[in-house]
Amino acid sequence: MSKRKTCEDDWASEDYSRYSYSEYDLGYSHTYPTKPEPAPPRATTSSQPQPTPAAISKVTPTYQSVSKTAPPVPPQPRIPSASQPAPTQEPPAKRQRKTKDPNAPVPEKRLGRIRKSCPQNILERVDRVMSQRFFMLDRQRNGQELKETFSVLGSTGNVYTVVIDKVPSCNCPDALKGNHCKHLLFIYLKVLQVSQASGFWYQKALLTSELEIVFAEAPAAPTAVAHARVREAYAQATGRPVASSSTADAGPKRKLPDVDDDCPICYEGMHGADVKLLVFCEECGNGLHKECFQQWAKAAARNLTCVFCRAKWAVPAPARAGPAVAGRSSGGYLNLSSIAGISPVRDTSSYYHGPSRGQRHYGYRDYNDD
Repeated sequence: MSKRKTCEDDWASEDYSRYSYSEYDLGYSHTYPTKPEPAPPRATTSSQPQPTPAAISKVTPTYQSVSKTAPPVPPQPRIPSASQPAPTQEPPAKRQRKTKDPNAPVPEKRLGRIRKSCPQNILERVDRVMSQRFFMLDRQRNGQELKETFSVLGSTGNVYTVVIDKVPSCNCPDALKGNHCKHLLFIYLKVLQVSQASGFWYQKALLTSELEIVFAEAPAAPTAVAHARVREAYAQATGRPVASSSTADAGPKRKLPDVDDDCPICYEGMHGADVKLLVFCEECGNGLHKECFQQWAKAAARNLTCVFCRAKWAVPAPARAGPAVAGRSSGGYLNLSSIAGISPVRDTSSYYHGPSRGQRHYGYRDYNDD
């Protein structure tokens, strides 16, 4: 019976020379024995016949060598050493500015800020131009110059000077405050008949091309001209040559009633009636019965207007020994209200009188645009 092997026997048979000890670090280290190499496989008997060397040579496959090319390696940037200076790189080219053509025309600059839409305060003044009565006394233009000066008879009889050029102006108190006064609008919309769709009439300044359009499209014949008697008084007051009596008294031609013309008050026919029994408007030239007009004048009282054109009816001034004399207003302006039959009191019915409920404040409370 064999003796049982114990742990002491294993320890006694162990070869401790294979271990190496080190006294470094905190403990001891040892090396373990290497793993022995595996033994060659045993020869096994097989029932299948082994191929002969000749057969093996016959079935030996032939391999075709395929050369695989590696992808190109991008060149690595060369790092300069301290002894060799770094190669100088050209800075990126700056974007060249477009050179201006010296022969190109210089664009014209507007002398005022452009207005893309009509302001509210100018629209209010347009309503006054359409509801109040204005007259043009005189206009002056030198040839084809893009500048024209107008003398305008205001709604209270004052005479103002309006200049249409690159910076339109007027010498009325409202324009001197920096506003676009109604006298400018009167010249634009009624005298020059500028189209409201153009937007030229509410601009603070105009370009040369815009002035050319304004004067090219203006009517040749003057419109809204004051009566000859008023123009004669203005010429005397300003020292200009007075027109002949025949020209001054011409005024608008009287339109004699036709067969189908009836009196606008009594609706009776006026064809063939005596001219002495008719009265004629000094603005439009239409006539009506004198008796009917007297009844119309009593009903209208001070606000006497023409039945046809609704123009202010010019009441003739009392007879004087000498020619009509113009006066002066409190602001120093030439006033022709007594000659033109215009009331010197300003009509403020269409003016702004403070903010209403639900509306914000805008514009001036004090209007000096007679």
